[in-house]
Amino acid sequence: MTRKLIAIAAATCLLAPTAALAGTATYTTKGGPAKTVGTAEYQGSYQEGTSVVTFSDGSTSKESWTCIGTSQPPNGKIFDFHFACDATGDAGSYSMIFGCNNGEAEGAQGCVGGLNGKTGKYEGKNGATTWAGVNGNGMGTMQWND
Repeated sequence: MTRKLIAIAAATCLLAPTAALAGTATYTTKGGPAKTVGTAEYQGSYQEGTSVVTFSDGSTSKESWTCIGTSQPPNGKIFDFHFACDATGDAGSYSMIFGCNNGEAEGAQGCVGGLNGKTGKYEGKNGATTWAGVNGNGMGTMQWND
């Protein structure tokens, strides 16, 4: 009887419609001019920009963001740069921490990171994010927990 109940419960979970995670989204970014300090080998950068987040239910949120990044030492790194970013918009505010590697084109990067919600729709949540683009202009994904 127990196996039958487990099978029924599993089938119900697979067949029942489920709501997408509230924070499952894609986003498009537009970066402003980056301000850099340091040398070609050791750099820090600061950039502000805007983004539009499109959630899985089709709703959108316009945001503004600020990122601060530092290059990583060439002799012991996983990523070329680490970035800490804050974003604020219609749906609330959150922070992102990224590890990014440089691409072939000048200014191109691919990044993975974590999300930490602060206010609004994101409050009390965390998750994961990806981003790829050039000079702050690009596209990414978000997956928030519920």
